[in-house]
Amino acid sequence: MALENVMKRIKRAFTSVSVITYVLVVIFGTGSWIAVNGLWVELPIIVQEIPESWSLPSYLTVIIQMANIAPLAFTLGNKFFPRVVHEIPVIYVSLGIGAASCVLLAFFWKETSYIAGAERSTTLLALCFFLSMVDCTSSVTFLPYMAIFREVYMSPYFGGEGLSGLLPSLVALGQGVGGGTHTSCPTESPTQAPLNATNGTSANNTDPGGRGPGPNFPAEGFFWFLAGMMLASGLAFLGLNYLPLAKRQQVKKNYDENGQEAKSNDQTIELVADDEQKDSRQNSHDNEDHAVESLSTSGTVFLLVILALVSGLSNGVIPAIQSYACIPYSYYIYHLTLTLSNIANPVTCFVFPFIRSTSTLIIAVLSCVYFGMCTYILIVASQSPNVLLRCNDSGAVLIVSISSDEVINQFLFG
Repeated sequence: MALENVMKRIKRAFTSVSVITYVLVVIFGTGSWIAVNGLWVELPIIVQEIPESWSLPSYLTVIIQMANIAPLAFTLGNKFFPRVVHEIPVIYVSLGIGAASCVLLAFFWKETSYIAGAERSTTLLALCFFLSMVDCTSSVTFLPYMAIFREVYMSPYFGGEGLSGLLPSLVALGQGVGGGTHTSCPTESPTQAPLNATNGTSANNTDPGGRGPGPNFPAEGFFWFLAGMMLASGLAFLGLNYLPLAKRQQVKKNYDENGQEAKSNDQTIELVADDEQKDSRQNSHDNEDHAVESLSTSGTVFLLVILALVSGLSNGVIPAIQSYACIPYSYYIYHLTLTLSNIANPVTCFVFPFIRSTSTLIIAVLSCVYFGMCTYILIVASQSPNVLLRCNDSGAVLIVSISSDEVINQFLFG
C-alpha cells in the first residue's frame, strides 16, 4: 500500500512536467559550480606551467574563501535594496562574468607580472577570484530562483549541480595530464630536503616523473569548454525566464522587466500549486512516525564541532596541501586524485540519500575514519618530495584511495 501511494505521488508529480523545462533546469544547474570544479581538475596541468607551481592550490583555496564576500554583498543588498538587488539580474551578471572570465583564461592564463621580487600569475589568480565569486554567489541566488518553479524541478536542478563536478572531471580524464605516469626515483637514499616552492623540486633535484607526450589537448581548450558550459547555463536561464512553456511551470511570484514582483494569473498553475501543497501535507503526516529524536544540547554541540572540523579540512586544509602529497608520485597521480574526488561527489549525492544514517555513533566512527585519512595526507605532504612509498606502486594507490575521501565526507554531511 505504501509503495502504491509513492507511485501515485510520483505519477501525479510528473504528469504535467515539461520535458524542455526539465532539460533547461539541468543545464542551468551545471553553471552553479562548474568553473571552480573545472579549475581544480585542471590544476595538474596548470601547475607545470606557472611560477607558483605546487603552491597554486594553496593560493586557490584562499581565493575561494575570499570570494565569499560576493554572497555576503548580495545578501546585504537584497536586504536593504530588494527591488534592485535580487536573484534574476544578479544571476545574469554572474553567468556573464563567469563566461567572460573563462574566455579570458583561455588567452591569458600564462601571463605573469613581476611583483615583490618574483614572477606572479596575476591574471590567472585575478580571474580565478572572479570565477570563485560567481560560483559562491550561486549558492544564494540559484536556489531562491528555483523556488518560483514547481517542486518537481528541484531534483533536476540538483542533478545539474552534480554534473558541474562530473562533466569537468570526465573532460579532464579525456584530456590527460602530460606528466609521466611513473615516479623518477633517486639512485641513492637522499636526505630530507626542503621543498622549493618556486619550481616544485627539492634540493636533491628529485623529479615527480617525466613530462611525457603532453595532454591530448591544452589547457586553453579546457577553458573554452568551461566558457561554453557557462554560456549554455546562461542561455538555459534565459529560456526559463522567457519561454512560455517554462513560465507555465512557475508557481510563485516572479519579477517583471523592471524588477517588480508580479503574481501569476494562470489558473492551471494555482491548481498545480494547491495539489502539491496537499501532497506536501500528506508527506508530512506520513513521516510523523519516522521523526528523528531530538538531540540533547551536548549532542548538538558535538555534531556542530564535527561539522566545523570536517568542513575546515575538506574545504581549506586538504585542498591546499594535496599537491605536495600527490605530485611526488607523479603529475598523473595528482590528476587522477582530483578527478576521482570530483566524480565521487555526484555519485555519492545519488547513492547515499538511500542509506543515510542519523546515528550519532555512526557519524562519530566515520568522522574518526575521515580524520585518520586526512592525517595520512598531512603526514605525506610534510615529507614532500621524499614521501612514503614514493618508489612503490602501492604508495600511489594508497594516496589516491585516501585522497578520494569525498565519499565519507558526503555521507556525513551531504
